[in-house]
Amino acid sequence: MTRIGSAFAGEGDTSRRRVHDLLRGAAAPMTVTQIVEATGLHANTVRAHLALLVDMGRVESVPEHRPGPGRPRLLYRAVATTAQDPYRALAAELAAGVAGGQPGDTPGLAAGRRLARAQREKVSASGELTPDQAVAMAADGLDVLGFETTTDPLGDRLYLSVCPFLEMAKEDRAICRLHHEMLRGFFGELDAGVSVRRLDIFVKGDLCVAHLDRPDLRPAPAAAAPTQES
Repeated sequence: MTRIGSAFAGEGDTSRRRVHDLLRGAAAPMTVTQIVEATGLHANTVRAHLALLVDMGRVESVPEHRPGPGRPRLLYRAVATTAQDPYRALAAELAAGVAGGQPGDTPGLAAGRRLARAQREKVSASGELTPDQAVAMAADGLDVLGFETTTDPLGDRLYLSVCPFLEMAKEDRAICRLHHEMLRGFFGELDAGVSVRRLDIFVKGDLCVAHLDRPDLRPAPAAAAPTQES
């Protein structure tokens, strides 16, 4: 599922989560008007978030049951999902990656390579990939591990939120380094010219940002060091 050009990052991602959380806690399906009143968001913003949540399979729309005449309204409700243990999922990725990895690969690199091959097979992508395709595959691959992942419009940043390993990562950054290695292995396997320049940890709340280098984009200039007055 490609999110390039339609991602919600920063405050947008937070408001999308508010809509999703509201529907998950609702006793009955809700109309757009009810969601607007409960969240304080603009109706167009709510509709955009609902469209993306439906596309992601996390929300579904159902027609309103009304006995009288008139066109029934669309109601929205959260899709019930079976919770997956994120630690089990990560352990499975690491074990499978090591089993099929290349000589000299660390467990993180090997797992990233394996995840990239799985994503490529899932979308039946053959031949050379474009940078946009590689970034979209990475976003979907991170979702497999339990993250909510979006990109910026240029496709040179991955926004990782709702970290399933948040408590562990707060105590030990080794889990963050492991995810960094997995991203490096992922893009290295896809060989589309995309690489990870750096991974910023917990930029805001549980939000982490992976900065990417792409052959079709000039990297953003580094911030100038502050000067000292004599």
